[in-house]
Amino acid sequence: MRRFVSLLILHFLCILGFAPVDSSASERGVTPRYRFAYATYLGGPEWDEAREVLVDRDGSVLVGAQTNSPTMPITPGAWQATYAGDDPRLGHGGVYGGDCYLVRLSADGRRVLAATYFGGSRQERNVYGMALDSRGNLVITTASRSHDAPTTAGVFQPKFGGGPSDMLVAKLSADLKRLMWCSYVGGSADDSPRGGLTLDRNDCVYLVGTTSSPDFPTTAGVFQPRRNGPRDSAIVKLKADGSGLIFSTLLGGSGEDDAAMGVRLDAAGNLYVAGHCRSSDFPVTPGAVQPRLGGQSDCYLAKLSPDAGRILYATYLGGSGNEFAEHRPWLAPDGCVLLSGFCGSPDFPTTSAAYQRKLKGPGDGFLAKLSPDGTRLVFCTLLGGSGDENCLMPTVDAQGRIWIVGSTGSRDLSVTPDAFQPKSGGGRDGLLAILSPDGSRLLYATYLGGSGDELIRGIAFGEKGEVYLVGNTASRDFPVTPGALQRELGGNHDAFVVKLVPASL
Repeated sequence: MRRFVSLLILHFLCILGFAPVDSSASERGVTPRYRFAYATYLGGPEWDEAREVLVDRDGSVLVGAQTNSPTMPITPGAWQATYAGDDPRLGHGGVYGGDCYLVRLSADGRRVLAATYFGGSRQERNVYGMALDSRGNLVITTASRSHDAPTTAGVFQPKFGGGPSDMLVAKLSADLKRLMWCSYVGGSADDSPRGGLTLDRNDCVYLVGTTSSPDFPTTAGVFQPRRNGPRDSAIVKLKADGSGLIFSTLLGGSGEDDAAMGVRLDAAGNLYVAGHCRSSDFPVTPGAVQPRLGGQSDCYLAKLSPDAGRILYATYLGGSGNEFAEHRPWLAPDGCVLLSGFCGSPDFPTTSAAYQRKLKGPGDGFLAKLSPDGTRLVFCTLLGGSGDENCLMPTVDAQGRIWIVGSTGSRDLSVTPDAFQPKSGGGRDGLLAILSPDGSRLLYATYLGGSGDELIRGIAFGEKGEVYLVGNTASRDFPVTPGALQRELGGNHDAFVVKLVPASL
């Protein structure tokens, strides 16, 4: 077994067998070769998961995670040096245990440059969104069950609103030593910023998520100031210093419209939000690519005016079963939007030239591209095997190729011949795939994982084409690299960080 693991690690360290690097290959949409720079565990004795990743200008990488471990690496002067959350052994992991964990790793992945816990005495869920402001400070959001989260004076909502959880948003200094501001956003029931956040050019903060609060704080003049169903999506714009709302609107129909799963801004300040819904009366617009609810749960995509006063377009996307959008959509410069997630419908509306038109298992991942006006599917494809898949975070590289990450339970996933892991390691594995710009060809696909379960949650690109992957693993044989920051699995579930670099670097 040890020899097998060693061979697997050596296999991972080999150059990934993509097409040769030349200009004609780039023009054809073929991916250049990559190699592993590093792969490391990141975790303590309990359950830990990385969700967000950012690459800073100096080549260091910022990772946002949830941790239940009291012994995570923390640097001197950190804002919060000790774990504050309740004991995860009290019960269900979605209710008990957890602080946010923020860490900055060196460019080579071998050193912790800065690290801090962040949270109150009950539970903070994962870092659902993370962004750098114009001065390099870090803005994060999470769902908090703590009534004593470290809010600051002068913010919009210094006290917990009630219910199971509130949205919580905070800004920390780049060295993670100073809390600049922190505010709740929420009402008397359950609120969560599952869709994350983004910043505009003035560092104002846009939060998206879900609320079941009848008194969720909204503002005058927005498209939907009151909740229409038992749960609606919520879209909030906060001042750059956290001192007040610029606008706050709900979005949904009379059913349960679970969560906004991401937000993007265009140059004019229009907002693009994605999520999933169960309402047959979601406010779709005339000419929408899909004007009616297709099944039990559909994805939705909506474009709102800069003041959230109008819906410029809104459409369903789904078949007769269940579809769920996953974080987070990609906005192209021409206004087209890429959306990914889970598809459980045999009649999901794929397009004629798509890479995979038919469902192969009980559920496959999907990738869809919508036209700038939301009236047309540019393409829509499935991706999966005989098990089930979930696809997240479509991200376009400099050549227009579309990278997606996620997880797979299939043993027969159509990996490419040059995959660095052609077979499942066991359990659920991470999934990394690259599709052509038109969604018609699978350029690369591979498993990533050991004998336990894995999920790749986030992806980011560096300035020189580096690729960063983060997620979680339960495998003691996850393919970490020699000299990694953490060579052994710390608990029953650890975060991981992987860096790929072009072979030319």
